[in-house]
Formats: sequence, structure tokens, C-alpha cells
Amino acid sequence: MSNRIMQNLPPIYAGIKEMEELSSTVATEWDALENARKKVEDEQFIMTASEKTIRARERSYNIRADQATESLDFRRRRLIVRQSTRLPITQRKVREIINELVGEGNWEEQLSVEDCEALFIFDASNASVDKEIDYTLDRIIPMNIALKIARRLTTKLYVPSFLMSGSEITLHPMNIDDIEQRTSSNHLVGVKTAAK
Repeated sequence: MSNRIMQNLPPIYAGIKEMEELSSTVATEWDALENARKKVEDEQFIMTASEKTIRARERSYNIRADQATESLDFRRRRLIVRQSTRLPITQRKVREIINELVGEGNWEEQLSVEDCEALFIFDASNASVDKEIDYTLDRIIPMNIALKIARRLTTKLYVPSFLMSGSEITLHPMNIDDIEQRTSSNHLVGVKTAAK
């Protein structure tokens, strides 16, 4: 009774070679059927679908994916964003969509209701992500709001510097009531800028 089919049969079949072989064959087919059912279930959802199914779904949205530069994870997130951009869109929904696309904390929004302007600032990334950001915001921001998109490049800047300061004080006592003081100060600063 090594397979799950044989375990569910009455004990009278235990030890019969033909029943063991038949149940083993049925168990193998049952496992294959279970794997096929799981694969069909996985293909129904974007996050578990295979690359072939993702490609078919992209064709329905007229997306031309560049497999050399776009990861499968990005392609899945892009499909989710495309499916979730149904009008009307609230400001909270815009934030959810952008967080899904680029990640939380990788962007800023400056909305001016009085001027009807929206400025979105993103960290510069690869061209496919930037293109998808532009496309998505162009689709979901209402036409009466002026859309501005900016990219920021974050880098470390090293500023080695040198500071030397000195002063010279000379006192000339002529008499006790008349003390003359003369001060001169010299400062030298050197700055060299280097970017990494």
C-alpha cells in the first residue's frame, strides 16, 4: 500500500500484485491530472501565469514587450496596471496604480488643485518602465489637469575640502588710555568636486 489509491481500497486488495500495479498506474495518471488542473488554475491569474500566457494577454492590450530588457515580473505588473485603470479614477487610486508599477517611495506627487496641475517626480529607471509610466499617467489623469512628469537621478557627490584660517592681532599701547588695535584676517578655502 505505497500509493494513495491503494490506501483507499478495502484491505482485501492488499498484497494482490495486479491491484498494486493498477492502483500505481491510476495514481500516476491522477497526479498528472492534478498537475494539469493546477497549471490551468495558475494560468487564470497574471501573477502565476506562464510567459506564454503573459505574451497572449499583452497582445490583447497591444503591448510589445522587449524580453531582452523587461523582466517577467515587470510585464506582469504592467498587465495588472492596465487592467486596473478603469474610469473614474480617484487620487487614491492613482497612487495605488503608480505604487503597483514603480514601488512605494520611488516617486512623489505634487498636485495643485487651484492651478489644475499635477507634477509627478520619479526616480530614473530603464526606458521600458519610464515609457509605461508616461503611458499610464497619460491615460488616467483627467484632461482638465496639466500633467508634468519629471525624472530625478540620484547620485552620491563627494566634496573634499580644505579650510585654513588665521588672524593676526597687533596691540600698540601708546599710553594707558589710548590702546590701538589692528586686526587682519586671512582665509584660504579649496574645494574639489568629484562624482561617483
